[in-house]
Amino acid sequence: MLLNKSDITITIVSYYRGDRLKKCLSTIDPLIPTIVWDNNTTGEELRKIKIAENLYPNANFIYNKENVGLTKAWNQGIIKSQTDWVLLTCDDMLFDSDWFEVLNNILEKNPNLEQIHLNAWNAVVFHKKTIVRMGWWDEGYRYYPSMEDDDWFLRCVEVEGYSPYGSWYENKNFPQFQGYPNYIQAISPYVDEKEDHFKKSNLTYFCNSKFSQHKIIGLKTNTGQELDAGSRNKGEGSIDRGNNMTGVEYHLHKWKNIDPRVEKIDNKRVLLGKDGRCWVRIGDDYDYYPQYRAEYAMKYFNIKI
Repeated sequence: MLLNKSDITITIVSYYRGDRLKKCLSTIDPLIPTIVWDNNTTGEELRKIKIAENLYPNANFIYNKENVGLTKAWNQGIIKSQTDWVLLTCDDMLFDSDWFEVLNNILEKNPNLEQIHLNAWNAVVFHKKTIVRMGWWDEGYRYYPSMEDDDWFLRCVEVEGYSPYGSWYENKNFPQFQGYPNYIQAISPYVDEKEDHFKKSNLTYFCNSKFSQHKIIGLKTNTGQELDAGSRNKGEGSIDRGNNMTGVEYHLHKWKNIDPRVEKIDNKRVLLGKDGRCWVRIGDDYDYYPQYRAEYAMKYFNIKI
């Protein structure tokens, strides 16, 4: 079933980029429910964000009193949305005018999809069903630099049983694959060997994959491209570091990177990451909001969890 504009809620996480937020909102149809979550911006940038709120009264602005990071803000956007579908993004995203049509074209050809990455991790469309299957975005990835996208991708590979973004053919030239001729057999079925692997997927679609038949939305906003917003307008604000564990450090407490050239992996659940590296899970996921996940399970699957 194709989506109407009232069927999806956009959640934008904003932090010290008032001017860019205004540009972002200008590319969104006001008929689409929109949540702006501000992570405790202050000073001049907060004034700019207030201006954006006045310019776009159809958007619901939430001013959080603490910088809780990206993943918690996204989880809150999912919970606070009143629609089955959500789109998670940040204030540096600029949407192409045909993005909604592209989304519906993807769903028309792949009606069982539950998440569509219109621009990798810059614009991720979710049905709340996928929270039942995979759990929440891991809020432990709060502190910069982070790897919440790597974590989510590996969890997709776990659920789907193959790597939906890369494949053996796509990644065979990575150094860690060389000198290990039995690599495919060792990690099967966690790597897909067929180029038409989207036909296997009932969960995830990546427009960024070379196998995608659909355009990447907001490609010019990607790092290094002409509409790249950079880190912040004027470098104001702070990124929570202090003595806290960075997202990279947190990732290495949850996943172990292994080298198939030197480590025996036949009896391990080895997962192929989006960067071509191989990972084994060593930490569990936490159910941050069990009451909502249970609600979604009953609503969409009629089951109790």
